Amino acid sequence: MTNLPSFDLTGKTALITGAARGLGRAIALSLAHSGADVALGLRDEASGADLTAEIRAMGRRAVTVQMDVLDLSQTYAAIDQAIAELGHIDILVNNVGGGTQGPVEDFTEDEFDWTINLTVKSTFFVA
Repeated sequence: MTNLPSFDLTGKTALITGAARGLGRAIALSLAHSGADVALGLRDEASGADLTAEIRAMGRRAVTVQMDVLDLSQTYAAIDQAIAELGHIDILVNNVGGGTQGPVEDFTEDEFDWTINLTVKSTFFVA
């Protein structure tokens, strides 16, 4: 991460969905390293404790918000909480993703709907 070109995000606030691990975690750390405060949208708030502490150790503000993007009322409440705690959201990283594995001809309608809800519908409504 230290080899990336630096850009200044001081005064900006980012919301990252699915920030507990993998790309979401790396993006959260990179944004914080560039000066942004960060709201971590997580299905399980406890999964972000270490990341929150790491971002705060950089001198940035960080909060975790309970956010299962398949539950719109919970998602909207999480966004409201992030704004209440951090003041505003300037940057959104819709990182949540996933899907059913296997040949497409074997997908059930429920599996297809779940994948679309997770990857398309949630992205639209979080934005």
